Amino acid sequence: MNQEFFTYLPLELIINILSRLPVRTIISFKCVCKSWLNLLDTPEFAKSHLSISVPGLILYESRGHLEYLEVFEFEDELDLEAHELHYNPVTEISSREFINEEHPGLGIQGSANGLVCFRKIGQHPETVYVCNPITRDYIQLPTPGTIWHYPTIVSYGFGASKTSGQHKVVRIYHECRRDTDTHKLLGIPKSECWVYTLGTGSWRTISPGPKLEYNCRSIGAFLNGNLHWLVTDLEGSNRISCLDLETEVFSTFAPPPALPGSRRFLWGLMVLGDHLCICDNSSDDEIVIWLMKEYGVEKSWTKEFVISKLPDHAGECYEVVYPIKIFKDGDILMPWQDFYLFYHSLKNKTTADVDIPKLHTTYSKEAMLHTPTFLSLKSLAMEIENVCPF
Repeated sequence: MNQEFFTYLPLELIINILSRLPVRTIISFKCVCKSWLNLLDTPEFAKSHLSISVPGLILYESRGHLEYLEVFEFEDELDLEAHELHYNPVTEISSREFINEEHPGLGIQGSANGLVCFRKIGQHPETVYVCNPITRDYIQLPTPGTIWHYPTIVSYGFGASKTSGQHKVVRIYHECRRDTDTHKLLGIPKSECWVYTLGTGSWRTISPGPKLEYNCRSIGAFLNGNLHWLVTDLEGSNRISCLDLETEVFSTFAPPPALPGSRRFLWGLMVLGDHLCICDNSSDDEIVIWLMKEYGVEKSWTKEFVISKLPDHAGECYEVVYPIKIFKDGDILMPWQDFYLFYHSLKNKTTADVDIPKLHTTYSKEAMLHTPTFLSLKSLAMEIENVCPF
């Protein structure tokens, strides 16, 4: 394909053709000539590409003293000879490129429309970033209101409202009162919800909804314009807290029925395909995956998959499992907390580590679905926020 091929084609058709190419190919096309660079940087191209872009994989990894962000595209075909061929690398970024610290210690708080939300884990947990790893720009959000201290629980989520399309970072703060010996929750005397809408430059408070105990491991699962967290009410019953990002109103609904002896803190809440999903890893010998087949309908929870952990992964554990992708060949991609990635074959009933060579050199990793986009943060942040390149 060369420049002359596009000479007499309508602009809309050119954009449509280029939007369907792999991300790495589009990036390389920016180097062909200035006219292609200008075209591929337009909002029209970014919107066209995003409308047909499919989710890939984003990884945040620690390798020795360095931390990296990697993006992969999925190759989802039935006749692939080896599982590792599912993953095509798109880009790799050192976290030092936009955080000038030796150990930034970031955690992914969500991905929406190609943008990724991080926050610091550790010394400065209220430092929040939103970045686009494809266009390589980011913003650092201002410090929100109340700073948390144990035993307070702070949970985050990131998504986009369904009608207006505004991207929002949500921070839920609950001041918890616990028994000093058993750490049992006795009450929640104070709760707050802070929302940061990209382009506004500041946080604001909204009604936090009912007082609930948010799971410290639960990141807001983004689906249908809503964020979802696994929570417990003051009576100890399991619930799912749902925030409509358009109306900014909270509601709750029930999770699937618990298995006998199930420990809620080993439930992972996420989105699998087009469904809300809960993965229960509390059993010693199996992983149970539930899907909400009809969104918002509690009776539609279905036990979709039961995966044996025998023989390699059997026994008592304390990690959450997150199924994030089912390939056409029946492989389910699943991160095991932040330790490793593995896949389970529904066809062969076998489980194995993901065979990407770089992953074997890491000691900590986070994985999440991520839809690449060429939409620059500058087009969303207007002139209020300081959008920085890296």
